[in-house]
Amino acid sequence: MPVPLSARRPRPGTAGAITLGHLEFALVAAAVMLAPVNYWRLGVAYFTLSDVFALCSFAVMLARGRLPLRPLGAAGGIWFGSVFLLLLGFLTGSVLNGDALDGAQGILQYSFSLLLLPMVLLRRTRQETVLLIKLLVLSLVLVMIHGAYYVHFHPDDWRFVSPNGRLKSVIERVNATGTLAALAILFTLWLRLAGAIGPALALLAWAVLGYGLLLTASNTGFFLAAAGLLVFALCLGAVRILAAVMLFAAVAGIAVYFWGELFLPEAFQQRVLGALRSGNLAEAGTFGDRLLLMQEAVRIADGTIWSGLGIDQYRMVSRFSAPVHNAYLLILAEGGLVSLLGLAGLLMTGVWLGWHERAHQHRALSPALTLATVLMLALALTGITHFYARFWLVPWLLALAASLSPDPARGGTAPD
Repeated sequence: MPVPLSARRPRPGTAGAITLGHLEFALVAAAVMLAPVNYWRLGVAYFTLSDVFALCSFAVMLARGRLPLRPLGAAGGIWFGSVFLLLLGFLTGSVLNGDALDGAQGILQYSFSLLLLPMVLLRRTRQETVLLIKLLVLSLVLVMIHGAYYVHFHPDDWRFVSPNGRLKSVIERVNATGTLAALAILFTLWLRLAGAIGPALALLAWAVLGYGLLLTASNTGFFLAAAGLLVFALCLGAVRILAAVMLFAAVAGIAVYFWGELFLPEAFQQRVLGALRSGNLAEAGTFGDRLLLMQEAVRIADGTIWSGLGIDQYRMVSRFSAPVHNAYLLILAEGGLVSLLGLAGLLMTGVWLGWHERAHQHRALSPALTLATVLMLALALTGITHFYARFWLVPWLLALAASLSPDPARGGTAPD
């Protein structure tokens, strides 16, 4: 039966909606690409250029009436309940024991990262999710190239190179740069296995990211890369990938141990190679100093189980005048047990999503990415302070998005 002409005409506002849709995604794409660029931010408050684009995309989505009501699907209750616990502990500690203004600023930062960003990034079509992950990997490849340039040609520029010659680039944190390089290596593997990029592009990305990781001389980054790839292969049940990862690790380890001084960056040789050969891991980092901070944090947290110190108050009571570089202990001290339970719930959301997709949707590739990324971030939290920085949350949320986005090959459709 012929379709009436009136039915074929575009509805009023359709052209405008399409234009706004393109604008919305362009803003989201810019927010993702700029997420690692921590260097471009305000001095008076933590507000980055990426945040500008994220807020603009949120405004466009709101104007279009396209904000997802359930950005995390069935796992939304776990996520948002966990956010509530995290912020409740911080609020209680800040009001009762700390500084209300510092508490409000910290709660606002976490609210932006844990409440607004999921609405912007999650529940998109499969095509959009894959493209956003590609853009994140491209961004981190460019970050490594930028950092390598400064390490080799402007090693005295301490904006992008640490005083001991390690790459930190526009992320401005050496271990964070190493961690993000490790995550990008994992995301690149996922893109390759999903057929989203070809082998040549994957090899090029791995070469740049691997070299950037070497320039960071980050023990954390190397450990997380190995752990993430191992968990990814195990979750995928791919014996060949697991064997390839283990073989590459063995060959690389032997080459580094015996001939590392011939090809490794100087920073890596000074910080890591000597420690590996001597067997004294204390030479590979500031483990002793961090252990002292963690021991102090345990003593402080012993008295803040029910009511924390409040956000950013740890440094005020520490005899070292510095926050402990362990997010679990820091959150326990500043937000109490309630906030720590909230953090645990956020991590468990990713575990639940990966397990649910693996068991009920019979997909393996995306759940493997989700589970491996959540594990890597859970381990990374043992070496950082607060985690509201967008360069932590964007990879985290995109890994969740991989399991949440519909798969057209299985009859999936875009969410409302």
